[in-house]
Amino acid sequence: MAALAIPDHIPPELVVDLDIYDLPGASDDPQRAWLNFRGFGPIIWSPHNGGHWVATEGADVAAFFRDHKRFSSASVTIPSVPADPLLPLEADPPTHGDYRRAIMSFLTPVRVRALEQDIRVLTGELIDGFLPAGACEFIGDFAHRLPLIIVLRLLDLPIADRAWLHARTEVFARHPDLEAKLTAYGEVRAYLDDRIAERCSKPGDDLISHLLSAEVDGRPLNSGELLSTCTMVTFAGLDTVAAMFGFIALFLARNAEMRRFIVGHPDHMSAIVPELLRRYATSNMGRVLAEDVVHNGVTMKRGDHIMLSPSLHNLDPAIFPDPERIDFGRPPRHISFGTGVHSCAGAQLARMEVQIFIEEWLRRIPDFSVAAGAEVPARAGPVNTIDHLPLVWKPPS
Repeated sequence: MAALAIPDHIPPELVVDLDIYDLPGASDDPQRAWLNFRGFGPIIWSPHNGGHWVATEGADVAAFFRDHKRFSSASVTIPSVPADPLLPLEADPPTHGDYRRAIMSFLTPVRVRALEQDIRVLTGELIDGFLPAGACEFIGDFAHRLPLIIVLRLLDLPIADRAWLHARTEVFARHPDLEAKLTAYGEVRAYLDDRIAERCSKPGDDLISHLLSAEVDGRPLNSGELLSTCTMVTFAGLDTVAAMFGFIALFLARNAEMRRFIVGHPDHMSAIVPELLRRYATSNMGRVLAEDVVHNGVTMKRGDHIMLSPSLHNLDPAIFPDPERIDFGRPPRHISFGTGVHSCAGAQLARMEVQIFIEEWLRRIPDFSVAAGAEVPARAGPVNTIDHLPLVWKPPS
C-alpha cells in the first residue's frame, strides 16, 4: 500500500487497501465488486480518494441513508468536491425539503405519466434506426441517447448539446481526479448559467422556467440556488438511467429464458423492473459525519466521509436470499434510488424509462446477444457503468 496519511482515530486493522474507482472484478460485475469490502468488518476505512469509511452491511447502509441528522448530505462526492453544493442533493432537512419540492412540483406523477407516450415514441424511433442493421453499440447508440434526450427536453436544452454535456457529466461522476471533476463542474455551470439567463427573458413550459418561479421558505430561489439546482438535475439526469440501461441490456442479452419470461408476462412488469434495478444498482453516494458516531465499537469522527453503496444492501444475503440471482418472484424492494428523505427525486421517471425500454426493445428485438468475442468493459465508482456493449440479432426480413 502506498504511504497515505491515516487519521489517528482510524484503527489500523480497519484500513483496507481498496479504491472505489478500481475495485477488483469491477470490469466483470461492478455491483458484485462492492462485495470486496465485506469480510473486514461492518465499518472499514479506505485510504484512497481522500480517505473515507465504507459501510459493508446492508442494514447499516439503509439505516445510514435514512439518518440525515448524523450522516449529512453536505458532501456526497468522494473525493469531496470543494464547490457550491448541488441542491437539493447536498442539503439536509429542513431546507432540503423546500429545494426538493421545487423540483417535485414540476415532476408530479401526473406530468410524468403524461410523458409516457412521447418516451415510448422516442424509444421506438431510436431502436428502429439501427434495427435493420442487426447490430448496434448499445451504450452509444441507445443508452446515452434516450435518457439524455428526455432530460434535455425537460430542461428545454438543445439536443445538439447532448454529447458535450454527457462528456462532462462522465468526468464529474466517474473521474477520480479532483481537478478534472472541478473543471467539468465549472464548465457545466457556466453553460447552464447562460441558459438560465436566456430563460429569464423568455420563459417557457420547462423545468428551468418552473424553477424561476419556485419558492424556498417563502421566497424565490436566488441565482446561486437556481444554478445549483439546474446543475444537479443535469448531472443526475444525464448519467444514472443510461447506466441502468446498459446493465439490463447485458443481462437480457445473456439470458434468453428471462427474455422469454418477460415477453410472455407483460403484466409482471411491476415486479420485473424493481428486481432488475435491485440487482444492477448504479449510484453510490457519499455522506459526511455531522457528529461523532460510535457504531459497532467503531468511532467515526465529525467531518469524516463515508461511502454508502446500495449494492452492499441489495446483494446482502441477510436481506435477499441468493441475492446475485435475478428472481422476478421476489417482493419488489431495493434501495437503488436511495432511501429516506434523499431518495431520488426522479425515481418515478427513471422506472418508467426502464420499463418502456424493456417493452419496446423486446417487442422489436426479442432475441439478441452480445457480439461474439466482444469485450464488455465495466467500471465501479460513484456510478457503476458499462462503457461498451456491442449487441447483435437477426435483422428483420
